[in-house]
Amino acid sequence: MPYLILYENVNPTTNLSTYMELSESSIVDTHMPYKDFLSMGGLRLHSHDFYELTFVLSGELKMRIEDEYITYHPGECCLCNKNIHHVEIMDHSTEIVLFLLKEEYLRDVINANYYYDQNGNPHAIGSVFLHFFEENNKNSLYDAKVYTDFKLLDTSCQDQFFDIINHMVDEISRNHSGKSHMMKALFCRFIEMLEFNDTHQVEVHWAKLSNDEQIIYKIANAYQNKMGIFSRSEIETLTGYNSDYVERILKRSTGKTLSEYGRTFLLKKAADMLTETNKKVGDICETLGYSNRNYFNKLFMKEYGMTPLTYRKHMRHL
Repeated sequence: MPYLILYENVNPTTNLSTYMELSESSIVDTHMPYKDFLSMGGLRLHSHDFYELTFVLSGELKMRIEDEYITYHPGECCLCNKNIHHVEIMDHSTEIVLFLLKEEYLRDVINANYYYDQNGNPHAIGSVFLHFFEENNKNSLYDAKVYTDFKLLDTSCQDQFFDIINHMVDEISRNHSGKSHMMKALFCRFIEMLEFNDTHQVEVHWAKLSNDEQIIYKIANAYQNKMGIFSRSEIETLTGYNSDYVERILKRSTGKTLSEYGRTFLLKKAADMLTETNKKVGDICETLGYSNRNYFNKLFMKEYGMTPLTYRKHMRHL
């Protein structure tokens, strides 16, 4: 699904918890002991390929984002970039709602301007998200470790946010025409209120990285700048660690060896050249240092599930 809405309500004192998962096609409503809720994945760092906006309805929420801890109160929220490691630590009586948004859906919401100002200009929203998109574009295979705090300045506005959230839940729970359009409009309104109504102090932060993540960050940027071609001695100079140790960290995080990880940057460069230029596949191979076109085709097929020529045709028809 392009988006999900999650509702979580925990009370460790009474050992009770509620978990709801809402999408346009289904609703999952689960009540369970708090200890069982924790066993679902609580207190474990995780990451995923979508943006996560966490809004506190009541109680206190502590979040760990990479290697730091931040506390949020009712009416406040946190926006995490995709693929940033985080966890909601729900060890107090807490009620939250999470919006999980795929990038394609989020871009559509932001770009679909739902009203025009008195001069006929489309009303723009989503500056925080656009900043995330821009940072992510700086490295094709490593999303920026950024998050945004929305700290409450005016408590009188909380009911407006609660009303929109309730409207979302009501809308997504029904089966009628126009539901998808209404949800996009409500997301627009929610984002606009966070950004423009002077109700929140908005701050974008770079997360404090763990030692392992700092190593991966250095490697990713080096590969990006040198198209994935690095010797082990260069890796050791870059990170200050033995290459075998670096490879274990990389393998644990990405499932790839150093050479495999470097190769993904080369293949991504090849994919970009296939989409953005008219160069022949043979010329692209030569540019990227592959002398054997059949070997290159095999690697590309494994990474993208189709041959380079098929990939070019597919991307240009999107």
